[in-house]
Amino acid sequence: MLGIEKLLEKILHRQKLPSDKREEFDIDIKTKYVHGLLFYNSYFDHLSKALSKDTVCLIVGGWIRDRLLNRPLSKKIDIDFLVTTDPFEIVKRFKKILGKGDIFRFEKEKDVATIIFYEGDYRYRFDFSYFDISDIMENSDLDFYDKEREIIKRIDQDLMTRDFTINAMAVVFDDTIGLGASQTVLFDPSGGLEDLQAGIVRPVSYENIQKDPVRILRGYRIAQEIDFEIDSDFERWVKRNASLVKDAPSERLRDEILKIFDKERSADTVDRLIKAGLLQQIIPEVESMIKIKKTGDFHKYDLLDHSLKTLDYMEQFLKKKRF
Repeated sequence: MLGIEKLLEKILHRQKLPSDKREEFDIDIKTKYVHGLLFYNSYFDHLSKALSKDTVCLIVGGWIRDRLLNRPLSKKIDIDFLVTTDPFEIVKRFKKILGKGDIFRFEKEKDVATIIFYEGDYRYRFDFSYFDISDIMENSDLDFYDKEREIIKRIDQDLMTRDFTINAMAVVFDDTIGLGASQTVLFDPSGGLEDLQAGIVRPVSYENIQKDPVRILRGYRIAQEIDFEIDSDFERWVKRNASLVKDAPSERLRDEILKIFDKERSADTVDRLIKAGLLQQIIPEVESMIKIKKTGDFHKYDLLDHSLKTLDYMEQFLKKKRF
């Protein structure tokens, strides 16, 4: 790729130099490095052909998190990208190169162009969001150094709008493919790498969670999936603000709950949701279950505990059956 990619290449190259060898001008960036091949996927070679020469592409989100954790691939592979040219043109070219796939448009905070395709039992979903830096590049009042500072600032701004710190990291796509893959800058303005090392799910900001309360459930679900702890301050905040989920879209809440039931340790996560006061907001009947204690001589547990034990035993049974 050419154009702005060359600009970013120069930025990142200089950040890799020892501080005493850098030019006098410097960028205010907390520099972290990882090897690009950590994030490689075989379909990236096809994707590189679908990106125009003036496209800058960043890989963001859960794929970065999971590869840093070296998690085994599941049968559902989801990867998010930021691109500086029309994402729908990219997915159209990508589909043509692949010779397969279905294209969708999703409206979130901004339009997302999605392509879903299959390879055997594996389902791939690539999401492309537009990352607009045109105003920076076209601003004649900015010199080279002003532009590079503004580009990095905008990358950080985008990442700071995301849900949890461990999902708010990015790398440059070009640094993950081919023979040229090498050490790359890890954009991580909220300290996601440190939280990964500590095993904590922590929000980028409570404001981001309030804007989209479904993210509360997502946090518990992610902690379940990767066996992390919920940040204690966040958990206390959730208990005070559990009613926020009542205003969230019911279909998205449903999807998160189904994902929780689809993973191991679902009974533990459901128990945590109840203790945080969340599940009662979504399923009011849970409040009644809490009030019903054990009755008669044949009930060992209160109704809620009995239900959670049933879920746990069923999960263990299905796990043994799979093996």
